[in-house]
Amino acid sequence: MGRLAAPVELNVRDARGAALVGGLYALVQPLLPPSLHLDCPLRRLTGIPCPLCGMTTSVGATLRLDLLGALRANPFGIAVAVLAIVLLVRPPRRVALPAWVAVTLALASWSFELHRYGIM
Repeated sequence: MGRLAAPVELNVRDARGAALVGGLYALVQPLLPPSLHLDCPLRRLTGIPCPLCGMTTSVGATLRLDLLGALRANPFGIAVAVLAIVLLVRPPRRVALPAWVAVTLALASWSFELHRYGIM
């Protein structure tokens, strides 16, 4: 349990760059032809969605204020969109999260996706 209690620190500069690029892609993705949509490699190869499946759709829907659409795609996308906005508007000096929280959130997101796709 020692490793799970240790905080995971994010480089704020890298996180801001990812927030900007990810947010812009999520906003323009519905306008792109299907050939330019990013598919989940795990789902494409195995048919099993990953914990992040639906995240781009959810973040884009959140940024367009379609909260119902965001909840349907992946409810965690709303939190990711809010975090991205905070990182871009008022970045904290340090972002640290206990590893067990990150693991729990990933497992919860994956459970949602497995249930959504009728696997669980």
